[in-house]
Parts: sequence; C-alpha cells; structure tokens
Amino acid sequence: MILSFSGDPFLASRGARRALRARGFGPEEVTEITEGMTAERVLQQVSQGGLFGRSALFLDFDVAFQGQSGVKPRNEVVKALWEVPEESVVVVLDLGATNARQKIYRKLGEHQHLPTPRFDALTHWVRQELSAVGVRFQTEVPETLADLFGEDLPSIAAEVTKLAVLEEEYSGERVRQIVNRLATRDAFDLIEATAAGDAGRALAICRHLMAQGEAPARVMGALNWQYHLVTRCVALQESQVKVDVGTVIQTLRVRPFVAKKAMAIARKLDEPRLGEVLDALVKAELAIKTGKDGGWAIESLTLTLARIFQNRVMSNG
Repeated sequence: MILSFSGDPFLASRGARRALRARGFGPEEVTEITEGMTAERVLQQVSQGGLFGRSALFLDFDVAFQGQSGVKPRNEVVKALWEVPEESVVVVLDLGATNARQKIYRKLGEHQHLPTPRFDALTHWVRQELSAVGVRFQTEVPETLADLFGEDLPSIAAEVTKLAVLEEEYSGERVRQIVNRLATRDAFDLIEATAAGDAGRALAICRHLMAQGEAPARVMGALNWQYHLVTRCVALQESQVKVDVGTVIQTLRVRPFVAKKAMAIARKLDEPRLGEVLDALVKAELAIKTGKDGGWAIESLTLTLARIFQNRVMSNG
C-alpha cells in the first residue's frame, strides 16, 4: 500500500503521520529514509520489513532529493514503488509534487494534496481545527487566530491545543489575551504606518519586529493577507458607484473591523498605485523565499510601501 502526501509542509507531514497512526503503527515500527535514498535501498527495506515483525516505511522526498541533481534518483524511486507488495505500507512525503506526479501516486495507491489554506480558506481551516478538539468558541475566534498568526499553521495548531486544555468558551478578545502575541500585533501596526505614509514610524516598527525575533515570512503573511482584502476592495470601488463597509462585509465575508481596515487602505489607492504595492510585495516575498536577508527584504518593502502612500498624499495635496 502506497500512501502519499503533498502540499503544505505542516499539513502534509501531519497527514502522513496520522495515516500511519490510523493503521496502528507506532514510531518504533516506522523506518524513515531521508538522505541517501535510492530505489535499491527502498526495495531492500521493503523486503526486510516483514522479517522483524510489522513495520512501515516513511520516505521524505523533500529531504532526500534537492535541486536538479535529485530529479533522476527521485524518479527512479517513484518507478520502484510499483514493485512494492500490496501488504507493505509505504508513506511518501513529496511536498512539491507536480500534477503529473500526483496522478502517478493516485495510480500507485492513495494520495492527498493538502495546500496551504489562505484567506477565507484559512479561517475555515482554523474553525475546523477548533471544532475537532471540542473547543467552545464565539464566531469571531477563527478569524482572530488567523489575524494573529497569518499562515503559521503549526503555531495555530499549537494554540488550538492550548485552548482545548483550558476548557473555556472563548471570545476573540479572550483569545488575544491568552495568545499575547505583541510581535504579530506590531505586524498590523506596520501595515497602518505604511498606509499612513509614515516611513519613520513604519521602519521603527519593522526593526522592533525583527528584534523580537519575528520571522520575516510571518510578517509577509500578514501583509499578503491584508492586501488581498485591499485588492478586492479596490476592485469593488472601481466597479461600483458607492462602496461602504456593509458592501465589503457582505462581498468579502469578513468581520466588520477587518472590513473597515481594508476599506481605509483601499480608499487611498487606485489601480496603478495598487499595482505598485502588489509588485513590491511580490519582490519582497521572492527575496525571502530565495534565501536573501529576510529582515532587509521587509525593511525595504516597508520603505517602498510608505513611499507609495506618501506620494499619494502629496499628489492629492
């Protein structure tokens, strides 16, 4: 039996581990192969699996095969999986599996693609996580956690576990008190400062975030989430004569305070300036994902955004 998982690193890895537990395999019964993975080694391990009692094999392709040099050996291992006996259990973690590889995995056995939930899907995922462990919560709590943590799924899952242990019925404000994530709050302060065109304050907040150890990717998550909403607000403004907060709440399906923030920023932008903002976001995210200095990428983005909004104020003046 081949069980494969792709998509978000946290969700796919958790899904793989859960699949093994669901089939009765404890950690001591799972052999994990990462570095040094070859087709021959995989088949050898499969053939030995039944000699020492019940066991499963866990293959982490993302650790084993990196870059162009890993393509050929990875493909050889995938080809070898066709030779795995039905009674053997092999779990494959291939986060970046293409549609073609996903199709192969489905022919080999069972495949789950678990993408990172974003925007409305993120709030829905948080709601499911809370409900799954029996947390009692008011309607704004999933969105509050999404606001606080962005796309940091492991931290959200850890926080959900904490809330389940405390056994309260939670409001959004109570969750903020428990979480007490000053750094994440500052990420939204950063958004407000840049939207005000206040480069000095924005840069100070940015450096405070970095000093607190906030991950640049998490700050990018907050910025991307906010400007996704802003983009949709700008589109509404361009397509309708009058757009108010009620329209935004109904169209975007967000809470009132979220709608007000997004609208306040959107009113300062037209399509050309929004294009400048989105271009700056893409460049910063690319810099972070390609291993460049994340702190510098966020600082540069901060100054660029503040300049865009400052120029808007000056041109209106």
